[in-house]
Parts: sequence; C-alpha cells; structure tokens
Amino acid sequence: MTDPASRDHSRSRAVLMGTWDYTDFDNVPAVERSFSRMRNLLSDPVCGPWPEESVTLLKNRDLRTLGTTRVQLIDAFVQATDVAFFYFVGHGIYDHRERLCLTVSDTRIDSNYTAATGLPFEAVRDAFHASRARIKIAVLDCCYAGLATEEYGLLSASRLPPVAGAYLLMSSSAFETSWYERESVADAQTYFTKAIVDTVREGVPGGPAGLTFDHIFGVVADQLVENGRPEPRRRVEDHAASWVFAYNNAPDAPPAPGVDPDVVFREAYRRETREGVERLPAITAAYRAAAAAGHTPSMNRLGQIAEGRVQARMQGIEPGPVNAAALLEATQWYTRASEAGDPVGPLHLGQLYEEQYQDQGQALYWYSLAARRGNDAARERLTALEQRVRLGIDTSRQPDGGGAEEPERQASATDVTVARLAADELRQRWLADWNGSEPLALAQCLDVLVDAYGGPYGEWAALTDAEQGRVITDFVARLPRRADLAGAARRYREDVGPGNLRNHAAGLRR
Repeated sequence: MTDPASRDHSRSRAVLMGTWDYTDFDNVPAVERSFSRMRNLLSDPVCGPWPEESVTLLKNRDLRTLGTTRVQLIDAFVQATDVAFFYFVGHGIYDHRERLCLTVSDTRIDSNYTAATGLPFEAVRDAFHASRARIKIAVLDCCYAGLATEEYGLLSASRLPPVAGAYLLMSSSAFETSWYERESVADAQTYFTKAIVDTVREGVPGGPAGLTFDHIFGVVADQLVENGRPEPRRRVEDHAASWVFAYNNAPDAPPAPGVDPDVVFREAYRRETREGVERLPAITAAYRAAAAAGHTPSMNRLGQIAEGRVQARMQGIEPGPVNAAALLEATQWYTRASEAGDPVGPLHLGQLYEEQYQDQGQALYWYSLAARRGNDAARERLTALEQRVRLGIDTSRQPDGGGAEEPERQASATDVTVARLAADELRQRWLADWNGSEPLALAQCLDVLVDAYGGPYGEWAALTDAEQGRVITDFVARLPRRADLAGAARRYREDVGPGNLRNHAAGLRR
C-alpha cells in the first residue's frame, strides 16, 4: 500500500491510551516513557508524520472519565476513512468472564469490580466497528493482551463495506503477564513498546523500503524471545499485513520511491568496492531497486552478481563455474539493459555467448551491437573474434605466452549441458508470452519487422526469402517481449542502421 510520505494522514486517526499512576496497582513510570516514545514515533518523519490533530491522547484516565473515553474513541474512529490506530500501554486485567480490561487510574483489582472500573477491550472493538477505515490497527502492551482475540475478536465489521484489513499486536498471550524494565535501569520502559520503537527507528537490515507491521513484528518477536521475554502475539485479517507503517531507516534499505536511481547506484557501487561480501545481499537489493526504475548500469551489475564475478572480486578470488540458473539470470539482466539501449549490456552478452554458450554467431552479433553504440572494449573483442573465426581458431583457446601452441580445448559435456539448458529455458520463458506457440510468436515478429522497414514495399521487400529468414532468426534471438514488440523492432532497425538491412543480412550468413 502507499508509503508514509504519500499517505494523507488527515484521513486517519490514532488514539493513544496509557495509565501509569494507580490506586490499587503499582505505579509504573516505565509506562509513561513508553507512551511518550510511541507518541514521538508517530510525530517522526519515519512514520509520515501523523499530524497533531489526527492523534488523540488519553493519559491516566479515571472512573469519572470512562464514559467520555468511550465517546472519544468512537468520535476519533468515525472520522477515520484511511487508518484507525489504537495503542494502549499499562496494566491489563481480566474480569470474572475472562474478558480483557484495560486499566485506568482507579481500576479495582477485585474481579467483581474489574469490568465496572476498567475499560473492557470490547469498548475499543465497538469503536472500531463504527469506523469505515480501510485499515484498523490495535497495539496492546499489557498483561493478558492475548485475551483480545477471544470471542468477538475481529476488529472489522461484517455489516460495513469490505475493508482492507485489521492488525492486532499483543505483548503477551492470554493469561500471561507482560514485562517492563525496573527503575534501576536508566530510562526504563516496557519491553514490548521499546522493541517496537527501537526497531522502527533503527530499521530492518535487508528489509524493504517501507516497513509493514509484519516486518516489525518478526524482528520484535525474535528479539524478545531471544532475551527470555514473553513472546508477543498477532492476529491479521485480510490485507492489513501489507500496510506500510514506516520507512526503513536501516543503512542498507532499498531507496524509497522517487529517489534518483543514479544516486542509489553510486552508493551501492561504493559499498561494493569498500565493504565485505556479507553485505552483498543488501547491495544487491539496492541495485534491484535502481534497476526497477530502468537504470541500465544497475542491470549490468546484477548480471555480474549473478555470474559470481562481484562476489569473487570482493573475496579476492577467481570466479568459479556458472551454473545454468545463474547463467540464465545474468543473460536476462544483460538483455534488459541491451533492450534499453545500453552500450555495456550487449558487451556482456557477447562475452556470455562466446565463453559460456560457445555460440560465435551470437557473440559476434552482440559485440557488433555494443560497438555500434560506441563501446570500445566491444569493438576490440569483435575484431579479435572475427580474426579467430577467419582463421578457424577455436574461441576457447588462449595464447600461452610461449612458442608452443596449446592443444585445442573442446567444450566439455558440462559446458554444453549448461549452455543448452540456459538457452532452452530463456526461449521457453519468451514463448510463454505467446502461450507457448512458436508459430504465433514468429508470425508476430515478422509483422513488426515488416512494419519497421516500411511495409511490404519498403526496405524489407529487397531481401530474398533466405535473407528474411536470417533476419527474423536474428531478431528473435533478442527474445523481444510481446508487450514491447513494436519498440523492439524499431530499436533493431536503429541498431542495424537505416538502409543497411541487406548488408546486415549478408553478414548474418557469414
């Protein structure tokens, strides 16, 4: 769903309730600090922020204001059409019917008076039912919070139009206490709220640009359990799990929407050259985010990562063998970059076809394309490969630096199998756009090529049937996407050069 910056918080309402001064219970200063931290979190840009007029604060209420509290809950949530958010921190208690009650300052411990002197969670649920908000969130940091899911536990209302969902986070299970730090700890807080706020402020390494409560809950639950604290609980309805609560503040988080992909690329590349291989997943995520915005250098880096070249370079070792899946992924990234007009993508494709697929014809094609786009390295490789082809020298042979000629290396069975599997997989994925029908794919490719070359009486008509067949085969080798078929044909014509189709077809024969 929408990120915090683009969300209109004026259509949302948050009610924060906390009680830390009591008559029958121990006072808990840690609760006041947690309440303040949650309020400050909503005011922080990491969450949007929420405007002051969208947040209602209910602090240290007593019996005289319980009726007013119920009214304020309903008033707030009735106004919410986007998000209705409720947070409670303080003592929780259950009544004689085992219903959760949220305490106020003068709530009685005696179970005969609990429901009469506290705020039953059912009152909160009733306020949610009155709301037409798309998302309904309740965060309960109190003992016995898990009772909130017992009987009538849904926060949404079936009599209202469908909502996007509800999310209930609880600091403990039913009949389990929640913990807080003692005052001997500096800046003591409740463990659950502290974990939530700290997680949001620090971010989730390796997580997405926007954090949902699912992302936050996973980190919080792991942290609390590892430290021997009560295990929190959650209940999710419909699509609330995908609602973005905050930006990801982690240094390696992908960029938020709208960030310049070139800036993202430069930062990712800086980290690639300076940090250890353990940071490669986060670096890869940054490249993917930039590539999703059409940034071709990032696509090429992702191809290098798939080949294992980046990891090897970070470890100071030589790259190892490339398996079929990695070869396929690298080919796809380089192809995407090439289709977008990048001069480096086709160079990498030429290297793959020459060294991995053992296909000199395709290697010559991609080197030639990169050279026409001004890539000097591709021009050098093209010249060298053309020379070897003319002399009949196998492309896998390398000079040994001495006078003796190295025996010709034959492609191993493994090389051939990997190349064939990757090529077959690429073609099958390409044909899936045409429901697996190769005749249909070829027919449509022919149609767009004819159109790109001036129709049946244009440049295309000067080709013989054999030349047309070679050009179609060459075009199909690019695996153009069906949705962009006409654009791919135009780019093909630009790469070949106006008026150069016949010479290009003759070169394909060689």
